[in-house]
Amino acid sequence: MTRERNARRRDGIQERATSDGSITFRAQIRLRGYAPISKSFTRRTDAKRWIETTKTAVRNGNVLSTEAERTTLKEALERYGREVTPKKKGAEREARRVKAWTKHPLGVRFLSHLHGKDFAKYRDDRLDAGARKSTVRSELMLISALYKIARKEWGMPALRNPISDVAVPNPGRTNERDRRLVGDEEQRLLASLKSFGAYYAPLAELAIETAMRQGELLSLTWPDVDLEKRIARLRDTKNSERRDGPLSSRAVEIIRALPRPIDSKAPLFPLDQDDVIRTFREACAAAAIENLKFHDLRHEATSRICKRVSMHEAMKITGHKTAAMMMRYYHPDPEELARKLA
Repeated sequence: MTRERNARRRDGIQERATSDGSITFRAQIRLRGYAPISKSFTRRTDAKRWIETTKTAVRNGNVLSTEAERTTLKEALERYGREVTPKKKGAEREARRVKAWTKHPLGVRFLSHLHGKDFAKYRDDRLDAGARKSTVRSELMLISALYKIARKEWGMPALRNPISDVAVPNPGRTNERDRRLVGDEEQRLLASLKSFGAYYAPLAELAIETAMRQGELLSLTWPDVDLEKRIARLRDTKNSERRDGPLSSRAVEIIRALPRPIDSKAPLFPLDQDDVIRTFREACAAAAIENLKFHDLRHEATSRICKRVSMHEAMKITGHKTAAMMMRYYHPDPEELARKLA
């Protein structure tokens, strides 16, 4: 009996007893590049015949003759994650997207067998589930980038990019966050962060004081900081352009108070980005602060800086590239402007 059951497992047929005592035979087919398919029969011979004819039909209808027809989306994503993602500035975040895609049912499909309608359904399902437009856009653009690499560099020149046939969500300006600290949220946040270690509260406070991005702050090393000249050399910016960030007196105080490591070239904040994101979320929850992200601190800082200096001076501090981008933060007081015109 054991030998017979093992044979059933090998040929893809599983015997099952129903509630009324009868026996059914569940046939299942697993072919590389396709989602598993199954069907139940009352006779084992019918189940075996269905497996044989279905496999033949699938193979005859899909001759695997090109690299694109032999490579599944999951395999391509894994290669992309090894060869392309590590070279990007947002490598950690994209690596998480790659990992999530490899677990999706579309991952078993061959690259050449995926079409716009497949990703249009993915888009609609994600949006219906409550995902943000910007998130879904990033997920689809990852697939688009993968197809471009596969076509140009992986020997699949005839491969069509299915995302070109999909209406990718456009978040627009309505998706821009304008969350700022209100009331005593700053004090509550910093007090909560202090309970998580020596670096988290200073990191947040320096973000509020300088308008530096999280990645810029975490990439700062002690040699990058000149406390006498009050300058921080930012080498790893979003735009891949080095810039010198001026430091206020308070920013200098925050840095001077940090634990000084033995290694003179060590980072100011020996923290992992994922840990910062998780800790910030937990600290906000502990302080009963809702809908606040670390990047909102940059918005808060930029808004404060725009009240103290001119818009073009603020751009030098924050690294924004155009005046149009700064207009979100620059809201001069009409009465103050009137006094300047007097």
